[in-house]
Amino acid sequence: MKKETGYVHVKAPQEGACAVMPNKAEALDCYLSIARAIAGPTDYELVLENFASRLRALISHDHLDIVLLLATGTQVCYEARMHTSWNHTQAPAKPTEESPIRDVLRGDADYIITDDAWTDPVFHFEGSDSKPIFEANLRSRIVVPLRVQGELIGSLAISSHKKNFYSEEMVVLAQGAADLVAAYLFALERGKEAKNSAIAELEATGRERTLRIGALRLTEGMERERQRLGMDLHDQTLADLARIRRRMSRVEGGSKAAMDEIAAIQKQLDHCLDEVRGIVEDMKPGVLQLFGFAEAVDAHLQRCNKNMHRPVEMHVEDASHGKLDDLQDTVRTALYRIVQEAVNNALKHAECGRIEVRIAHEGRDISVTIDDNGKGIQDTELQSHSGIGNIKTRADLISAKVHFERLQNPVGTRVRITVPATAGQPDYDAP
Repeated sequence: MKKETGYVHVKAPQEGACAVMPNKAEALDCYLSIARAIAGPTDYELVLENFASRLRALISHDHLDIVLLLATGTQVCYEARMHTSWNHTQAPAKPTEESPIRDVLRGDADYIITDDAWTDPVFHFEGSDSKPIFEANLRSRIVVPLRVQGELIGSLAISSHKKNFYSEEMVVLAQGAADLVAAYLFALERGKEAKNSAIAELEATGRERTLRIGALRLTEGMERERQRLGMDLHDQTLADLARIRRRMSRVEGGSKAAMDEIAAIQKQLDHCLDEVRGIVEDMKPGVLQLFGFAEAVDAHLQRCNKNMHRPVEMHVEDASHGKLDDLQDTVRTALYRIVQEAVNNALKHAECGRIEVRIAHEGRDISVTIDDNGKGIQDTELQSHSGIGNIKTRADLISAKVHFERLQNPVGTRVRITVPATAGQPDYDAP
């Protein structure tokens, strides 16, 4: 079959209702929800589940898969909502030439949309790994590329059990979601490669110091990619929203009802702009670089307070006289991310009315303590693989110790992070 740039669309008899197209305001809200959901976690499976869950509000689907291209001419597939033999747990890597969506992965097609993948010849060719299409009852499908800085890194595929379910307009929505998640997935993949490289280096040398240096490289690499994603959001998404806002402000005339609707959308856009600016600052904390750790934490608390629907007292005390800012930038940034996670957990789960952050220099160590007066952490929550898991992982990467304590008088939770004042230095040897 001749390959052409564009899409493949097989028409079939109409069957069932089509997916509902959201309006512009709903689409913007969904994109912001996706950005918030994927910005924090470092666990690949959690990122994908969060992404798939939020995307359902934009495009209804029964199956979602992300394919990432490898340099060896192979690919790895991650799935949400149901798992097939495409999944990375079944086969770590498969040849791209056998993929039913190879036209998109090779750049031969801008996208694929089909009313029925069972009968669409683009998915079925000699040697095609198309069996899961039938086993998982994937009928209507949209496949769009994932690109980072113009480079094709994989694909996003959305599928429904219904035939004739997706319209061509939904390709634009799917591509927008793919563009939003691509850079973050790319950063996680590079981080995973850096981790594997560090482990290989450790096995070759058998020295603990090698693992520590490799872990710091991993942290640095992930932070750079996170900051680059923040810059992409700033330079593209934020600029696009601002441009839409300016164009709407120039609209004149029309009925009162129409002008009222435009005013309401402008208000929503203003809220969206504030949300994106907050996300950008979380990903690329300029205050940390310019003014130091305590000021950055205070700025984060102020942003959190601004978005709260109930009053919460928040305070920062630096009893170390800025000693934490003498740490290596990688360690300082990791500590900042840990405090962000701890504060966000307290606001989300603890039902607290007060949060206090205290920085202290104690002998050879520097400590950061986050106290809240909420309902107190439970033993089951300490086994969490999300927020608390992220804190433990970040602490391990910088040789820090983290302790969670349920306070009794008054009731609340204390998170205490302790790191040696020499952490991150090349000649530092942990005890």
